[in-house]
Amino acid sequence: MVTLTMDGKKVEAEAGTTLLEVARRISIPIPTLCYHPDLTPYGSCRLCAVEVIHNGESRLVTACNFPVRQEIDVKTHSKPVLRARRVLAELLLARCPGVKVIQDLATELGVKTNRFVTRDESNDCILCGLCTRTCHEIVGADAISFTERGITRQVNTPFRIDSDTCVACGACEYACPTGAIKMELETMRKWRTSEAGTLRYCRYMRMGLIDFMVCANGYQCWRCEVDQAMEDRFDVHPAFAVKPALAKRPIAIDDFTFIPGFHYRGHIWVEPLHALVRLGADDFASKLIGADDIQLPPPGERIDSGLPFVRMTSGDKEAELSAPMGGTVVRLNPDIPHNPSLIEMDPYGRGWLMVLKPDDLELLSGLLHGKWAKDWFSADVRRFYHWLKGETGEEGLPANGLPGTLDKTQWEKMINSFFPMK
Repeated sequence: MVTLTMDGKKVEAEAGTTLLEVARRISIPIPTLCYHPDLTPYGSCRLCAVEVIHNGESRLVTACNFPVRQEIDVKTHSKPVLRARRVLAELLLARCPGVKVIQDLATELGVKTNRFVTRDESNDCILCGLCTRTCHEIVGADAISFTERGITRQVNTPFRIDSDTCVACGACEYACPTGAIKMELETMRKWRTSEAGTLRYCRYMRMGLIDFMVCANGYQCWRCEVDQAMEDRFDVHPAFAVKPALAKRPIAIDDFTFIPGFHYRGHIWVEPLHALVRLGADDFASKLIGADDIQLPPPGERIDSGLPFVRMTSGDKEAELSAPMGGTVVRLNPDIPHNPSLIEMDPYGRGWLMVLKPDDLELLSGLLHGKWAKDWFSADVRRFYHWLKGETGEEGLPANGLPGTLDKTQWEKMINSFFPMK
């Protein structure tokens, strides 16, 4: 434990705790505009500045990202601190004069006049980064980010192009302290006029809150009983309650990696992309089979559920994998023919195989997802290790790979056992 003094009070805190967390724990108010307890501290608004005195030396630090230290004396409302906060309030007023939360903050700090020039009366973004961090750390969509630099810095979509990764969850608007961000309705408006017709994924499916749902209300969510149920279920925005970004983080299961955010069948993962889906081989398939060469159907060709759609070759061994759903091939990964090892190096990312237009989006509901997919994957890993030990005596994956370890009979047994056809 670390012992420090804050506003004359002796306080103990665990190492790594920030000064802001300590202050809130003992009910000392410190203003913030860019802080959220579920997000990585950023320190951009500087309003949480406090004075830290150590060994007779004093300096101002941002409390949201400054960790506690032994025997420091922290003053949260000293004259230097209040003077700095007033200057910051003036700067924020000059940038966003019409934003109520800033007007209220300035009034609270006693700011009556502003010495700085306002360039744009309509500006309401303070560049706090709450929306971009929410999109990245909570939702995992990365639909928006900071663009440009200096006085032209702003929040926007990459290259100012409509983002295909936005799930219209509204979490960025929920986190925004000034109401500057408007992504939710804009994305829904785009979906309503898209070529997807009535076959539209529910935004709560896109967030990972439900396994499968097609919107029947034209994205008029305020009329939807599912939307109302989600509001009733959580005390906060559903994205902050569930944190969909966690589902996109890889999970280590023995020697293999699994990502629960995808749909699965037969060790092929499926990622919804509006009216299309993206397919790829999971880490289990890529490590067991390898990929010196790969053969894929050309764009425009039809594939059928449960039948072979990809052939992977490693040395003198080869294997075919079955399609998880039927549909028409729209696009192939252009990097795979020249660099098939991407399937082993990054199976869930750059090693994707193809984009498919499925016969029916409802087919996704028949695939494994979330906890069920993870349980199935874990069971197959355990079953594989049991099989491998019985066949070869190996306790784990051989260093030279399975294609170089198994004979042809063992190879065929493995393929038939773990990658069966329909």
